Amino acid sequence: MRHQTKFLLLLSFILLLALQGHLTAQTSVVIQVQRDVIYGTVNGIALKLDVYKPTINGPLPAILLVHGGGWVQGDKRTLEVNARYFAERGYVGVSVNYRLGPVIKFPAEIEDVKCAVRWVRTHAAKLNVNAAKIGALGTSAGGHLVGLLGTTDGSEGFEGTCGDRSISSRVQAVAPFFGPMDLLQLWRTNPNGGFSLFNQTCQANPDPCKAASPITYVSSDDPPFLLVHGTQDRTVPFEQSVLMRDALKAKNIEVDLVAIEGAGHGWPFNSPANDQALARVLPFFEAHLKAK
Repeated sequence: MRHQTKFLLLLSFILLLALQGHLTAQTSVVIQVQRDVIYGTVNGIALKLDVYKPTINGPLPAILLVHGGGWVQGDKRTLEVNARYFAERGYVGVSVNYRLGPVIKFPAEIEDVKCAVRWVRTHAAKLNVNAAKIGALGTSAGGHLVGLLGTTDGSEGFEGTCGDRSISSRVQAVAPFFGPMDLLQLWRTNPNGGFSLFNQTCQANPDPCKAASPITYVSSDDPPFLLVHGTQDRTVPFEQSVLMRDALKAKNIEVDLVAIEGAGHGWPFNSPANDQALARVLPFFEAHLKAK
């Protein structure tokens, strides 16, 4: 009888642990969303971002999310699914708008993204952010911009006038999704390559395209990169990420390339391709932004 009582007590304890685990798994993290926060003003244009902040103890790493749209369109709200994904897993997601062409010319776009990084660091305490742990994820044109964010260090003339210039705009981990990395190579497969940035093609004027290419600035002090690209991309060929991977490897930078088999340029944010991409990006950010 005594052994039976011990067995029942042990079984009850195991069931209790299982129930607690089930409840924990079913309890979603509460996300506080702040929309259209002004992070800077340039020439009378208010620059805005959205913050997705989990209500958990911090300080937490932050991930800057930069939308695509050929540098002429797009909005920060398109990356809400990804921002919430990371917020639910213990990151502060910051989805950024930047000035768009064709009226606005490069390097305005990267100046704005760098300003957003400085804004996050300036407001780290209020945002519950660890200012030393900021990653960046961008899609398409946004992938190009976070590529520049990872490879430029302030000496290239891309810092702009927005925000406190004494604060670093460097990030600690970069994940470009199907982004142009070498605009000079891109125009060979896409004759209009660079037009959205400069109102002229790279073929007509290659120097600005070289100056706007993340691959141009690859150096031995760059942060880790995880490149994500569809193998059937006809807009920004898969080769763009291959070239960037090889350039980073040549400088002994930690880098990996995730090939999304059969995917074209971009994918719906509720698609298996996006799920596959995020499943690879999450451990990358975990390793570089959360590990002590």
